[in-house]
This record gives sequence, structure tokens and C-alpha cells, in this order.
Amino acid sequence: MSSKKIRLSIIVLFFGLISIILFQKLDPVHASRTNSTLAIPAPVIMVPGTNGDVDRFDSLIDSLKQNQKNVDAIKITVNTDDSITATGKFTKKTQRPIIVIAFEDGSDPSLPKQSRWFQLALAYAEEQYTFNTYDYLGYSNGGLVITGYLENEQKNNDPSLNHLVTLGTPYNDTSWEYNTDSDTFTKPKAESDLLRYYLKNTQNIPKNITMYNIAGNVDKQNTDTTVPLTSVLAGRMIYGASEKYKEIIVDEDAEHSSLIENPETLDLLQNYLFESVK
Repeated sequence: MSSKKIRLSIIVLFFGLISIILFQKLDPVHASRTNSTLAIPAPVIMVPGTNGDVDRFDSLIDSLKQNQKNVDAIKITVNTDDSITATGKFTKKTQRPIIVIAFEDGSDPSLPKQSRWFQLALAYAEEQYTFNTYDYLGYSNGGLVITGYLENEQKNNDPSLNHLVTLGTPYNDTSWEYNTDSDTFTKPKAESDLLRYYLKNTQNIPKNITMYNIAGNVDKQNTDTTVPLTSVLAGRMIYGASEKYKEIIVDEDAEHSSLIENPETLDLLQNYLFESVK
């Protein structure tokens, strides 16, 4: 081979390597995936409420495991410096994967940040496993986390949300100053700053999702003892245009802290989010 051809080959190889390096820097999520990444069925992603940690859903997951086959869970905590702490893994035997996502700072003031941190956790999970869609269970402020994500943080290459369940989510805050003492909802007594924030970009929420909005009503007091019933039902103003939107009011084990273990909640999850697993 002539020296001229050798130099040309070296130049072509050099620019080929540069292209690969640039591609990895520009698209780190895509570049990190390999053919060996384990493909999993659509996971259920669970996010707790104020200051909840990744263990908040343990009793629920244990109950689900008694009625479902090959349920496995991984737990992801997003730290305030955007780093990820994760435990658990899925295997080829996993039929129904659960991803619990929590935040080092789960306080009320950090809610907008939590929506961004949720996107980081979702991207991390997709680096480890291949999935195109997911279902979501948000307890209390966990319902606001997904709302903020859908409105402001969702990326074009993120997996798509399919089913959404929120439990006791205070869409119009928790004060009676904003909420009517009633078991029906037409419009808010007044719009809280929280509700106004989540009404800003509702046009960004995909309309092809199905959504169950679950509220507790203890002893017909129109509250779950923490969140007024009409505050939860104000979620209709955000998700009412979804392909399927349904409100469910429970009165058995309906206290805010008990909604996750509520028998009706468990039955709903088994038949709605876990419908593909028999």
C-alpha cells in the first residue's frame, strides 16, 4: 500500500473516532445503552409524598407480591446534587417491575425541583433497562411531582406515561381557605398558588393517558383528615381532558396516611396497573 493511501486511511480512522466521541457527549442517555440492556415490561413507578423515602411503599409492594407473579422492585433516590443512589435489580424473570423514586429533599418548597429530579431518575432507569412506557402511582405530593414533570420537564426521548393513579393529592393545597366543605366539586372556593402553578401548562399534558384520581372521605367529613376532598377533586381541572379520567372516593381506611394500604386502592392497582399480569 502506498504511503498516500496509508495517510488517507489514518485520517478516515481519526475522524471516525472523533465522531463516536462527539455522539456520546451529545447524547449520553442513548450512548449509554447497549444491546445487553435488559428489556422489561412497562414498570409501575411509585413516588411518595412530602419527605417520603423509598421505603414508603414497602407494605403495598408486599401485598402486591402475594397476588402477582415475579414482582420485583428497585429503589432510586435523587440527591440534591443530582446524583443517584439506587438499590435492587430486575432480572429476565421479572414480570412486573416496580420503580420507587424518592428525593433527598422531599419538602413542599422543593416540588418544582422534584419534577426535574424525577426526570433524572427516569433517565437513569432507562439507562439500566429498556422500556418504552410506564404506569405511575403518586401518593399525596407524588401526584404533583408527575404533574410538574409532564407540564415542564418531559423530554422527547423519555418513555411515555400510560396509566396514572394519584392518591390524596392536594391539587388545590390543604387549607379550607381555598376548598369548599362538600362531597361534590364544581369549581374551587378559591385558587391557591399551588393550583394556579399547575394550571399554567396543562396543554403539555398528554391527552392519551388514563387517570384515576383517588380521594379519602373520613366519616363523611369531606376530608381524609389532611387534604380536603374538593382539593383532590380539583385535579379534574388539570386531567379532566384526558382520554379516560375517573374519580374514586373511598371511606374505608380513608385517612390520608392509610390511603396507600386501602383495600380499594390495592384492588384498583391489581386490576388497573397490574392488569397484564395474571
